[in-house]
Amino acid sequence: MAREGLLAQLRTIAEAVEVLPEVRDHLLQLDEHVAEMSAEVTRMRQGVDRLGEQVELLNSNVGGLDTHFIGLRADMAGLDRHFRALRGTLAPIHNALAGVGKLGVRIRGS
Repeated sequence: MAREGLLAQLRTIAEAVEVLPEVRDHLLQLDEHVAEMSAEVTRMRQGVDRLGEQVELLNSNVGGLDTHFIGLRADMAGLDRHFRALRGTLAPIHNALAGVGKLGVRIRGS
C-alpha cells in the first residue's frame, strides 16, 4: 500500500516535470520582451531628458521678457490713444474725399 502511494507521488512529480521545458520556453520569451521594453524605456527616458533640457533652455531665455512686455503694454496703450486722436483728425478729410468721386478714391488709395 505504501508502495502504491509512493508510485502515485512519483507519477505526479513526473507529470509536473514534463511541463518544465514549456515553462522554460515561456520564461525565455518573457525575458526577450522585458529586454525589448527595457531598451524602449531607456530611449524614452533619454528623449524626455532631452526635452527637459530644451524646456529649461527656453525658460532661461524667456525669463527676462516679462519686464519688456509690461513696458510694451504701456507703450501700446499710449499709441492707441494717439491712433484714436489721429482717426478723429482724419475723419473729416476722409468724409470730404468720399464725396469727390473717383479722384477721392485715387487719393485715398482704396
